[in-house]
Amino acid sequence: MLRLKVRIRRVDSKFSQDLIAIANSGFVGLKPEIVLPQNVINGLKLNEVAESRVSRKITGDGREIQFVRFEDSVKVYLITEDRVEGPVIADVITIHGARYVLLNDKLLGAFRVVLLDFAEGVWCFRDELGKKERRSY
Repeated sequence: MLRLKVRIRRVDSKFSQDLIAIANSGFVGLKPEIVLPQNVINGLKLNEVAESRVSRKITGDGREIQFVRFEDSVKVYLITEDRVEGPVIADVITIHGARYVLLNDKLLGAFRVVLLDFAEGVWCFRDELGKKERRSY
């Protein structure tokens, strides 16, 4: 499993949090999306900057789930020991009972993340291929 350190900042830059997120290549979308637990959404006070709307999505196993979306409500940064990538503007999704921060394929692509070893969580940025290997948190 690949875990990455991210900084989530409201679009107006008033509130932010650093979190460990799971890179979930099976979480596909048409634009950058991040799943946040309700306590993080409350801490960021997203209701102050974005209207939420209820949406539906089909999961990888074919189930339909209902979730709340805050469109274009956060800037996401990918933080490593030697560089910061971003910001990338993303939609926030919250699903009832969500406990983990999840990054979708479009957000990972915007950060240019390349997964080298699924089992060990080894990865690099696209411009580091063959030059550097990074480890999951």
